[in-house]
Amino acid sequence: MKVTRRNLVVSSASGAFMALAAPGLRVSLAARGEISRDILVVLFARGGADGLQLVAPANENAYQDARPNIAVQANGSDAGININNGLDGVDFFFNPNARGLSKLYGSGNLALIHAAGVPTESRSHFKSMDMMERGLADNEIMSSNGWLTRHILSLAMERPPLSTISTTDSNPISLLGCAQAVSIPDIQNQPVFGGETYKDIVGNLRTDHDASNQGVAYTNGPLSTTLRSLAKLIKMEVGLDIATVDHNSWDHHNNLPHEFGNSATELSRSLSAFWADIVDFHDRVTLVFMTEFGRNLAENKNAGTNHGSGSVMMVLSGNANGGRMYGDWPGLSRTNLDKGALAVTTDYRQVISEVLAKRHGSTSLESIFPTVPYEPLGFLNGDDSTLKDKNSANA
Repeated sequence: MKVTRRNLVVSSASGAFMALAAPGLRVSLAARGEISRDILVVLFARGGADGLQLVAPANENAYQDARPNIAVQANGSDAGININNGLDGVDFFFNPNARGLSKLYGSGNLALIHAAGVPTESRSHFKSMDMMERGLADNEIMSSNGWLTRHILSLAMERPPLSTISTTDSNPISLLGCAQAVSIPDIQNQPVFGGETYKDIVGNLRTDHDASNQGVAYTNGPLSTTLRSLAKLIKMEVGLDIATVDHNSWDHHNNLPHEFGNSATELSRSLSAFWADIVDFHDRVTLVFMTEFGRNLAENKNAGTNHGSGSVMMVLSGNANGGRMYGDWPGLSRTNLDKGALAVTTDYRQVISEVLAKRHGSTSLESIFPTVPYEPLGFLNGDDSTLKDKNSANA
């Protein structure tokens, strides 16, 4: 939902939006004692990011044999970056274009969950994204709203109008049914509707000098533009606690070494800059990186990879048990692959559930993911003692 005259007028009815006009624009919910949740950022890599190219088992013969022209190398001048402590006895390497991610991992702020994704037979972008954003898998009843919307509803509390932000020009399906979510692609350029009052409010946001990011090494790319804007909103403490971010162009069927390299560079540098920009908020921010599916193990005839299954998820947080990989590695032998692709061994909802329970105040995961039991992997610190329905799903 974009910012419209209607939703701004509806939001102003509670009086909460008017509070943003106060000097300094400081309406932090934490400061007002209303919540103690992290700011949850959901970064969706759209197009099917190749987890085997981003976090590669580069020493595995099956990997090298299947990708003779595109594989990340374990040695040489263009080698990947050794992760050192891998998963299930397998060595992994960050893509050589992901040095920023390697540093975040080394700092302990970044955790990796490999072979994660949607339990589905589909290799369709549309269907897989739709399921992932609705919180579904194959053979489950279609939901009329998104998983983030269900989470917000389960919190059962009044939320200020700038608590839920989409940084694209429309809301993702994960926020389907959330009437309060506001689209602000760029705080510097977002059009404002609803009269002079709202123009003044957002005008103040745009000129708040406390949120500068001088010296932070953002790129000129689209993800950096989005994350720079989001960092400014975070530092202004306007009550934001949920934000969605899209990073497009991960559908690399052709010329993968070059095209994937560009995407990995933008992701790595942008996340590094964002993390440096919000240094005072590390303990209050948890970012989840996800994608609709991974790619086939074997390269195609165009030096790319076709639609697959499992990929890698990442969690960036000051509360992460980072510098470690989590999940179960299924292996790359023919019998262990899912129709030629990395198999999914960790349901994406298991990762999200741990974040919601430990860092975002969820008391009922059953209302969000009714078919998935709560089985935390341990990649996050946090208190999940308020969760009322632990392991109740599928009981």
